[in-house]
Amino acid sequence: MKKIVSLLLVLTMILSLTACGGKTDTTTQAQAPETTKAADTTTKAADTPYEYKGDRLTIGGADSTGTMYAAAVAVATTFTNNINGMNVDATTSSGSNENALKVNSGEIQLGMCSGDAALSAVNGTGKFADKGKQENIVAIGAVYPSLSNWIALKSSGYKYLHDAQGTFGIGPSASTSESSALLGLETVGITKDNANLVNVTLGEGADNVADGTMNASTAFAGVPVGALANAANTKDCVLLGFTDEELDKIVAANAAYYKATIPAGTYKGQDEDVPTFGVKCMVICNKDLGFDEAYQMAKTLYEQAEKMIEGNKFFYNMADKSFIANDLPISLHPGAEAFYKEVGILK
Repeated sequence: MKKIVSLLLVLTMILSLTACGGKTDTTTQAQAPETTKAADTTTKAADTPYEYKGDRLTIGGADSTGTMYAAAVAVATTFTNNINGMNVDATTSSGSNENALKVNSGEIQLGMCSGDAALSAVNGTGKFADKGKQENIVAIGAVYPSLSNWIALKSSGYKYLHDAQGTFGIGPSASTSESSALLGLETVGITKDNANLVNVTLGEGADNVADGTMNASTAFAGVPVGALANAANTKDCVLLGFTDEELDKIVAANAAYYKATIPAGTYKGQDEDVPTFGVKCMVICNKDLGFDEAYQMAKTLYEQAEKMIEGNKFFYNMADKSFIANDLPISLHPGAEAFYKEVGILK
């Protein structure tokens, strides 16, 4: 009897130990899937695409008939179509100066702005002298150049702006076309003392040249400028250039300007490159725009440059990606700067 009891005790102990071992194995197996699941979740979070979760954004353009407004629409569409969750609306405005003021104040989040206007705004000079420094403005990147276009009838015999005389269309009052025109004219010796300088819209100026009531007219915009192209399509016209010495003086007078060329064939009947000057036109934003938002906008301009060029020829300089990020007259937003450095295009 005692032997039977002892045998039962031994069997009980063995079963007890086996049960304990089984419990330990089960716990280890249960924890492993949880650890793996946590790791998978972390990986998925790291790989999750960026998604914008803020309000709709607005980008200021210019007059609805000009290059700058068309550029604003194209940029707005590009951001909307390529940045997850982001919606951007383009709006008309009087142009660079208004956009700079509204971006600085936060009334709008983005704006198209020529480099000379942006530089004046940040420094509180020129048109902004009575408004103070607009120090909240930074750049996302440049998207096209505005070039100084001077058109005249081919029958005039003019080749350079300094050849022209008489009546000149200098663009709308207080516009970048006017300020660039006055600098260009003064550099070649033409002033209100020896010529008739008239504020006109770009379309009016081109039409006046075509009908012979104006000797030359300007447009400081992305090329081809629609109004000038229309004039060249109806009459034999010529684009007036500058000498290299004249261009040296112009770019020395305005740090935002640089020497440029209107390529042959830009306008009907234009058989040669025309030496001129230009300025980069940028997408600007308020410096309080989020780092990630600015990074994604810069990334989108970089990656979608070719498609933007396909849609609008005036974006042609973006084919050289360094154009977007380098030699800008104002500082880049830190988020945009980080992206351009990451891909190696920022000097």
